[in-house]
Amino acid sequence: MNYKVLKAILSAAAVAIVFNSAFAAEPEAADPQAIPSAGASAGTKIDPQAEGLLSKACAALGSADAFSFHGEVLFEKVLQNGVKVQFAGEMNFALQRPDELMVEYNSDLGGKRLWYQNDGLTIFDNQHQMYATLKVPSSIDAMLDEVSRSEHLTFPLSDLAYNDPCQRVYKQIIYGGYIGVNDVNGVACDHIAFSSSKVDLQLWLDRSGKPVPRKIVITYRTIPGSPEYIAVLSNWKFPKQFPEGYFSANLPKNAQRIDFLKVREPQP
Repeated sequence: MNYKVLKAILSAAAVAIVFNSAFAAEPEAADPQAIPSAGASAGTKIDPQAEGLLSKACAALGSADAFSFHGEVLFEKVLQNGVKVQFAGEMNFALQRPDELMVEYNSDLGGKRLWYQNDGLTIFDNQHQMYATLKVPSSIDAMLDEVSRSEHLTFPLSDLAYNDPCQRVYKQIIYGGYIGVNDVNGVACDHIAFSSSKVDLQLWLDRSGKPVPRKIVITYRTIPGSPEYIAVLSNWKFPKQFPEGYFSANLPKNAQRIDFLKVREPQP
């Protein structure tokens, strides 16, 4: 087997969905799945109500000792002939501060599992029954920054895991507005929208309890066909602590260990 297949297995743990990626650089047209990260810079036009709601959502996540959610995902890909096609996926995401994270992701294009605990990161590819491990910093924020810098890896919805999930957004926003109260699967939500020079971001924040995101839509305006990424998040839980062993790698007996290749993701 050609282990360069790790490009698909390890270079994005699942689908790259990080707030700052979308504002920092236009995503690859074949894999349009990244979200922007939010404190407004001079010259931006942000409605105070929208800014306040986003700040409250980030504070609710950043102050939590632990949380988990389930996500249903739709994402689009623009083919070389210009045809836009849609794929589906689902994920389970769990976090416990200061140094534990678990992501399970399955989609029409494959599946990945990720475990982070203390100073160890393990990524498992379901299809190839292969996994790799990496020694990383022993805090979630430092780990995410380190693997992004050194390994060019981003994890699904990883910016929701930071102590301050909003710190990367406002510098890039050129517009932000409050849309109104809208429904997401029977839950009344505050609908807010933001734009950068390349990306439109919409968030639906729960009005009934913690202001967690119930839906996220990202539109990549500068990519031909303007593909979208849509995530509907449910089953939010905020336990004080997860059971012991919850974040330990649970690998099949026949899983094959391979080296963690340093694969640079393509730049637009």
